[in-house]
Amino acid sequence: MAMLFLSGLAMASYFLALCYMLMTFISVSKLYATRHKNASMSRTTQLLLMTISLGCLFRTATFTTLCFLDFQHTDASLSPLSGRFQVPDDTPHAEESDLSFYNKVVAVLFNLPDYLFVSAYLLVVLLWAETFQSSRRHWFSADQFHRKWMVFYLIFNGGLYLTQVVLYGLLFLKEDGAIAGIFDNDAGTRLALIPLLIFYTVAASDLALPAIILGTWMYLSVTLSGFPYKSVHAKAKLSKVGRVALVWSLGRILYSVMILLTFTKGWFNTEKDTVSMQSMLLVALFVLAEITPIYSLLDSDLLMMLSTDEYLPLGDK
Repeated sequence: MAMLFLSGLAMASYFLALCYMLMTFISVSKLYATRHKNASMSRTTQLLLMTISLGCLFRTATFTTLCFLDFQHTDASLSPLSGRFQVPDDTPHAEESDLSFYNKVVAVLFNLPDYLFVSAYLLVVLLWAETFQSSRRHWFSADQFHRKWMVFYLIFNGGLYLTQVVLYGLLFLKEDGAIAGIFDNDAGTRLALIPLLIFYTVAASDLALPAIILGTWMYLSVTLSGFPYKSVHAKAKLSKVGRVALVWSLGRILYSVMILLTFTKGWFNTEKDTVSMQSMLLVALFVLAEITPIYSLLDSDLLMMLSTDEYLPLGDK
């Protein structure tokens, strides 16, 4: 028996591929509009839209690949996390290597957008912090505040992507005896160490950022507590961006917890008669944890508010 990673998702892969294709189109359209029609849009917002566009594009590629997989193995008894199909016991080593390589590619293709969405989430945090800081009348330097956050963003992203490259390199280059390239047991209910570390890294990053938001909120609340809001518009803008940051935080926490349970406990590795329910749960997870936060950020009214007209504090004008 050979195992294919993330096969047998039934109509879930088709639906999610279409959803992310639509979100890619919308995010690219918004990015184009901000770059050509709203020159005052902040660099943080433009970078955020670019990151989201890339993440949605890779998600589309992932689920499109799974669509082709399901089309080729429609008669196989496949479970959502790992599908099995009959192969001869004397399968040539070259074919085993192809299966191992295929599973690793699908695992990377599924995981790569996670890193992009972690970066996008960090940019949402940065956008919220900038909005909080610029909503009050004070004499602190907005440019210095922005530079400090960008340094943190670059260091965090640099460490994240360096870890990603190292783990991906180990996944493809290190021979660790994993079954079908990525599994730790014959049933396909547990991932091997390196694939598991790849998903753990994303989950740890997602779960750490809400703590950073909380710490930043406490710091800014104390620092700017004696300064009034610039205007009703500035207060409304902060409230709207704050709601978006909250939606993203809840979404990333939900996604990280479910991914950890899925790939460490084998929650999606059950019998074929529950495939429909599992597919529905998978769709619900992506809709609630990623698509809804993305859609909340692409709101036209919000993007109109995210101009730099009121970015600089009173002392910098």
